[in-house]
Amino acid sequence: MSGPQPSTQEQTRTPPAEATEATGKVDARALGLSAGIIWGAAVAFLELAAGTKYGERWRLLLADLYPGYSSEPGDLVWGTVLGVVDAFVLGYLFGRIYNRLAR
Repeated sequence: MSGPQPSTQEQTRTPPAEATEATGKVDARALGLSAGIIWGAAVAFLELAAGTKYGERWRLLLADLYPGYSSEPGDLVWGTVLGVVDAFVLGYLFGRIYNRLAR
């Protein structure tokens, strides 16, 4: 058999000093990227679903929302790019404003 087992306190690692500080800051770039990826994927899904009656309404809404976006078949990529850029900018700005107000 092995020797005595370490206690629970010995088993848990102490976090680095940076992790113990409660700054409350948000990484604005990471927030923007995650929002951009999620919304871009949603726009791509809605474009793919536009073949149905339900999806066509979403396509018309996106065409009103994003300039240059229309119901042409090749707009899947353009709509996805517009969605990623749009959500990245909004997520980044949200993160920056949050960090400013959380001081």
